[in-house]
Amino acid sequence: MLGSGDNQVVFALAGLGALVTSVDISQNQLQIAQQRSYELGLSVEFVQADVTDLSALASDSFEVIYTGGHVAVWVSDLFKYYAEAARILAPDGLFVISEYHPFRRIWKESKTTLSVKSRYLDRGPFEYDYTDNVLSREIGSLKSYEYHWTVADYLNSVISSGCRILFVDEFGEDVGDWEGAPLDGLPEFLLIVARKDVA
Repeated sequence: MLGSGDNQVVFALAGLGALVTSVDISQNQLQIAQQRSYELGLSVEFVQADVTDLSALASDSFEVIYTGGHVAVWVSDLFKYYAEAARILAPDGLFVISEYHPFRRIWKESKTTLSVKSRYLDRGPFEYDYTDNVLSREIGSLKSYEYHWTVADYLNSVISSGCRILFVDEFGEDVGDWEGAPLDGLPEFLLIVARKDVA
């Protein structure tokens, strides 16, 4: 899994019997996950790396690559990210992306009305001042930069990576307390499933 974060998906896949490699840029996240995997009796390989530079992993070495759960927003080069994912994917392997839907990133914070804060086609980077809890609405002193990719950016990055898109879906309508706008009726996630072409 690329951009494994809290590793919940990693643990679920490992619990189902998959051989899983967890890749994240945060050594701290990986150390916590490694301890949890030990406590759960799961065998997981942990690799600290930036998703745009997976040189620590061999080409054509994974049957399935999964990434998602708000990873792409932190990545400044979506094409390089997906090209690296495709490089380590075995020929005919599956590339599965499940990301927070881009339509949900453009709104001003409001409990009652939807009002555009940033244009859908403005990809950023957007600068935020967070506390050490990124889900908090409080302004903090920690600088963060996000990119707001469009649906077309996701699709074109996959196509450019050498993978053939098999399936695309937009699903989910839950609205989390942290989202800060009345997003009922908007899709929550964008799912892309692709296969690496055999050379």
